[in-house]
Amino acid sequence: MATYVPRVLLCGDAATFKKIIGDKPAEIVGQVTCERAGDEANLFYGGQLLTDEALNRLLDGTAEYLIFTDLLEHRDCLEISKLRPQVISAPAFAKKIRDGFFSYVTLALLVEVLNRKNFSGRVLDFDCYVARSDFRTRLDLNVVLDCVAENFGGELFPIMKNVYGEIYATFDECRYHVFDAVVLTRERTPEEFIDALIQTDALTEKILAFARRGSELERWLDASKNFFAQIETFRTNNGAWHLLTKRVPKDCCVYVVTHKDVKLDALPECYRIIHAGHALAAQDFGYAGDDTGENISALNRYLDEITALYWIWRNTKHTHAGIVHYRRFLTLEDQETFDVTKILSSTEIFTLLGEYDIIAANEHLSERNQLELMLLPTGQPDLIRIAEEIVRKHLSAAQPDYLDAYDAVINGFTLFLCGVFVTRRNVLNAYCEWLFSFMLGATLEMRDKVKVGDRRLEDLEHNYSRMMSFFAERMLTVWLTKNHLRIKTLPIMYRKDV
Repeated sequence: MATYVPRVLLCGDAATFKKIIGDKPAEIVGQVTCERAGDEANLFYGGQLLTDEALNRLLDGTAEYLIFTDLLEHRDCLEISKLRPQVISAPAFAKKIRDGFFSYVTLALLVEVLNRKNFSGRVLDFDCYVARSDFRTRLDLNVVLDCVAENFGGELFPIMKNVYGEIYATFDECRYHVFDAVVLTRERTPEEFIDALIQTDALTEKILAFARRGSELERWLDASKNFFAQIETFRTNNGAWHLLTKRVPKDCCVYVVTHKDVKLDALPECYRIIHAGHALAAQDFGYAGDDTGENISALNRYLDEITALYWIWRNTKHTHAGIVHYRRFLTLEDQETFDVTKILSSTEIFTLLGEYDIIAANEHLSERNQLELMLLPTGQPDLIRIAEEIVRKHLSAAQPDYLDAYDAVINGFTLFLCGVFVTRRNVLNAYCEWLFSFMLGATLEMRDKVKVGDRRLEDLEHNYSRMMSFFAERMLTVWLTKNHLRIKTLPIMYRKDV
């Protein structure tokens, strides 16, 4: 991380100043003297009386702080001139000015910008800027302010929960979230700023960054206007807030997974039918298949719709994507009968995923746990036991941190139904990377090594051969259990005519 070296006007002895601040960086760019005449005290700079107007000019260009080594002179300065957040004693500077420029004027403008832009959701204070301000209760904001505490460099007092809506202990806890804006304030070189943009890219379309006047970052932002859809600049003491709007194209595609002719010609525009297991199909219905590009279509008899999910993951780039089934569709409200006009639309998806991280089917509560539910279509307890052992072995090898969540779900009585979901691309990618890191190996072992009597799985009726799909269906619940996502659940609308 770049080191911020504040430019200071010094009232006092330079050696004394260095002794007080220790190894804290500072560049002395001018000397101010304090002279008393009776009860009056005056400041001089370059042999000239330092008026309020002249001091304002100096602190808006030449320097970022006026620092006093003598506490009484500092007190007298505050009495003879208006209180300025940049006029500070050397001990206060040493203790409170951390690794970024701070003044209350800068904070006040941040609040004004956030309110002026009418953000309506949540804003992420990525560098814990507000925590450095000593505020203990919420700012006068129209938005909820969250922060990532690992960037703070120290412990946050419990009272800071009054300032922030959510305090994330690590970036990992919010990496799947979406925010109206992300605030970046720490001193960064252009290269470090680009790294921060990449790290937070999936979180937001807008960055609110502070750049000091004359800094490398300010020059880079000025030269990089074409990289962004829009840059708005709001100037304050010795720098400016820059509201950067990214160029972010959006497209949504929800895949309707089928293995038969669904007879649906009037789906909403963002829906596309995909034929799962197309490589094995005896009949072609004219739909896109899951057997092009990088695919596992030939494993469909074991994994069902999961082969389509794999194809979506490896062969598409939609910013928002998901899967539903040919007879199961997400909808905003419970529907007694199927109505194609009630299928969740792209507009509704974008709106919901502006607040939540994933849209899933309502949690299903059963009087049986998940292993017992698998017994209903198969009647093969030994087969279920073997499959569970194989899945657990592969999960333990590839994703050991998920064993606790796996055990909780498999032995539990609820799950997000049918593996149906819609989400943003980064969430879909993360889930699929996790799922297929162990599920493919488990499926291949089940296919190659397990028999019922003397018959291999591929020779058995589908309810037996698809055993791995029963486990795969439950893995969405396992993954969501372990991760920090804001989940919106919706009812499923069923088609009963297919």
